[in-house]
Amino acid sequence: MKQFAKKTLVVTTIALVMSSGATAALADDASSPTTTVPSSSAPKTNSAERGAYRIALQTYNKSKVAIEKAFAEAMRTANATRRTARETATTDAAKKAAREEFSAAITAAQSARTTALAALGNPPVKPVKTGESNN
Repeated sequence: MKQFAKKTLVVTTIALVMSSGATAALADDASSPTTTVPSSSAPKTNSAERGAYRIALQTYNKSKVAIEKAFAEAMRTANATRRTARETATTDAAKKAAREEFSAAITAAQSARTTALAALGNPPVKPVKTGESNN
C-alpha cells in the first residue's frame, strides 16, 4: 500500500509539473497583446500559435497517458494482491478482509486518477485562424 501511495504521489506530481509548464508557456504568449499587426507578419503569428498549441497538446496528452498508465498499474497491483490474499485466506473473516482491502485499493486508485486529471485541467484550445471562429 505504501508503494502504491508513492507511485500515486509521483504521478500526480509529474502531472502537476507538466500542466503548469504548459500553462506558463501559453501565458507568456497571451501576456503580450499587440494592437496593430502588419499584414506580412500575420501568417508567422498563426504559425507560432499553432506550434505552441501542438507542443501544449502533446504535453497534455503525454500527461494524460501517464495518469492512465499509473491507474492501470494500481488496478493490476490491487487485483494481484486480492488474488494472493484470497488464495491464502482460510477463514471467512480473512476473505472478507481481502475483499475490503481490494475495495479500498480500487477507491484510492480512482481517487488518485480523478485528482490527477482535475489537476491536469482541460486540453489546450486550438488557435483560431485570422477571420474565422473556433466553432
